[in-house]
Amino acid sequence: MSTQKALKVPAHTPENAGSCGATNLVSVSPCSQLSARTIPKYAGSAHSKLHNVVWRSPLQNIYVVKKPWNETTTRAMREFIAFIHAEYPSLNVIVSEDVKNTCTTPLAVHTGSVADIVAKTDLIVSLGGDGTTLRAVLAFLNGSVPPVLCFAMGTLGFLLPFDFASFRESFRAVFESRGKAIHRTRLECHVLAHYKQHHDATMVYAMNDISLHRGAQPGLIKLDIYIDSEYLTSTTADGLVFATPTGSTAYSLSAGGPIAHPLVPCILLTPICPQSLSFRPLVLPATSHVMIRLLAGTRAERIKMSIDGIAQPDLRPGDEIHVVNENGTIYIPGSHQPPKTLRSRLGFDDYIEPGRAGGPAPADQPNGIFCFAKAENDWTVGITELLGFNSSFKGQKH
Repeated sequence: MSTQKALKVPAHTPENAGSCGATNLVSVSPCSQLSARTIPKYAGSAHSKLHNVVWRSPLQNIYVVKKPWNETTTRAMREFIAFIHAEYPSLNVIVSEDVKNTCTTPLAVHTGSVADIVAKTDLIVSLGGDGTTLRAVLAFLNGSVPPVLCFAMGTLGFLLPFDFASFRESFRAVFESRGKAIHRTRLECHVLAHYKQHHDATMVYAMNDISLHRGAQPGLIKLDIYIDSEYLTSTTADGLVFATPTGSTAYSLSAGGPIAHPLVPCILLTPICPQSLSFRPLVLPATSHVMIRLLAGTRAERIKMSIDGIAQPDLRPGDEIHVVNENGTIYIPGSHQPPKTLRSRLGFDDYIEPGRAGGPAPADQPNGIFCFAKAENDWTVGITELLGFNSSFKGQKH
C-alpha cells in the first residue's frame, strides 16, 4: 500500500505573544496525556432534517478555536473556558499552541501538535466566523471530524446559528445529548502530479470548495473535464470551482453558481469567467467522479489551487485533479467489475467495498461534518438574512 501526503494545513501566527505568556496559567498540559477521542452516535429521524447527537460515553475533551487577532473572540474564549472549569470540572479544554498565550486569566488548558489534537478531540467549539470553522475542520484532513458547535462572532455566519450570549444553554444541551446537528458532506480531492508517480498523489477533504485559478498571471488556463471517465469538454477560463452544497453560498455563488441546500446530495462545478458564454454551472450527482487535466500550451506556467480558501502548492500543466464526494465511487465505462473507489482506480489499493471513496469508513467513524443547529430552518433564515435573498431594492438606503 502506498503512502499519501497530506496537503498543506494553514499555519497559525502567535497572538499577543509578548503580552501574556503561559506563566499566567494554572497549567498547560500536553494533550497527548488525555484519553482517546469519544465518538458520539448520530441518530437520524424520518421526521427531521437534523440528527440527535448522543454521547455513547461521557464527553471529555473540547477543542476551542477562535478567530485570530480579535480581542472580542479572545475575551469570549476566556469566558467560555472559565465556564467549563466552573460548571464541568471533569472536562478538558484543548487549544492550539498559539492560542494558549492569550489566556491571561488563570485557566487550565491542554495543547500539543495537530496530530495529538486530532486524536483527542471529542467536540470542536468555534468562536468566530465561517472561516474560523473551516480552518478548524481542515486540521482533520484525512479522517472523521468531531461534531462542531459554532458561535457567530465573525463577518459571515452561514455555519454559525448560535449567539454567544446563550453559550451556556447551547453547550448544556450538547453535553446532555440533547443537541441536534445537520450533516454536511465533504469533497475528496486527489492531485496527481504529472512529473511524479501515482504513489505520490496528495489527498485532502474540502468542506466548502476546491478552486483552481490563474492567480496573478494574466493568461487564462486550459482544462479538460471528464465526468465518470467520459470526456465532457475543454475550457479556457480564469478557473473552476468545485463546491459542496455547504459551499454553494461561498466562492461558487460569487462566480455565478447555484444555491443548494446542505442536504442535497450533489457536487457543484462552476466556471470562473469562461471564454465561452455557453459554459454554464453544473449540478452533478453526489456519485460523480470529476477529473480535471491541466493542458499544456496555457500561458500560465503555474496554476493556483485552494482548499476552503487555504492556498495549496501550485499545479502545473499535465497534472490531474480527481474530485468525488467522500461517499463517491468510480464507474468505468464498459467494465463488468463492481465500481471502484478512487484509491483503487489510481492503484493505491485492491478493490475496496463500493460506496466510499478512500475505502470503507469504520462503523464508529461517520463521514462528513455534523454541525450543531438551532432549528430546522437555520438554512432558510441564513440565505434570507445574510444574503438578502430576492430582496427588493426599494428599501435600500443610498
